[in-house]
This record gives sequence, C-alpha cells and structure tokens, in this order.
Amino acid sequence: MIFRHFLAPLLLALVCTPVLAGDAKALIAELRKDFQPGLTMTRAQELLKARNTTFSVRSPTECEALVKEARTAVNLTPRGGPCIFGKIPVSRTWYGARSDVILQLVFTADGKMADGNFEGIETFL
Repeated sequence: MIFRHFLAPLLLALVCTPVLAGDAKALIAELRKDFQPGLTMTRAQELLKARNTTFSVRSPTECEALVKEARTAVNLTPRGGPCIFGKIPVSRTWYGARSDVILQLVFTADGKMADGNFEGIETFL
C-alpha cells in the first residue's frame, strides 16, 4: 500500500527527471545561438517576450549592485550598460518536478549585448 501511494510516484519522478533536463539543455543551446554579442536591447527583449520569459531590465547602477550582492559566482560582470535577468519556464509535471532556464544578459553603454549566461534549474516540489 505504501509503495503504490508514495514510492511509485517518487520512483516515476526520478526516472522522468532526466527528460526535463534534456528540454532545458535544448533551450539553452537555442538561446546561446539567438543571443549573440552585438544584439540590441530592443531585439533581446522581443526574443525574450516571444519565449514567455519573465524578466526585468536593470539600470547600470542596479547591475553593479546586484552582482556585488550576489551569492553566486556565475553572475556576469556589468559592461557599463543595463542588464536583464530572467526565467523561462520549460516544463512542469503532475508530480511536482519543474524545469526552468534562468538567464542574465549584460549590455554595453550603447545598448549592445556584451555577454549572456543561461542555466537550467530543476526543482521538485
């Protein structure tokens, strides 16, 4: 009885989680292709909106402060312009597993993209 109600869904979740990771990896490859240095801020926002991205545009001052306060070493160094932080939902399952891609784009003072970072994250419940 315990197996059917608790362990079976848990085992199914563990078996299916690599599929979610594959979806995020494919999206990251597409994003790296689409978001190349030199891309304008306007075009970057259009591409993000087309992918249902939740994102925020930060001023150069805010970018500097966010990177200094961040607890992770993955953040890109600001390049004198604004930056974008965002999250793209990839997939969600009935048993609580979720896969998303988080991103950071940094721009130069003239509004051209200098660099971008994309990472897949997976959560369970």
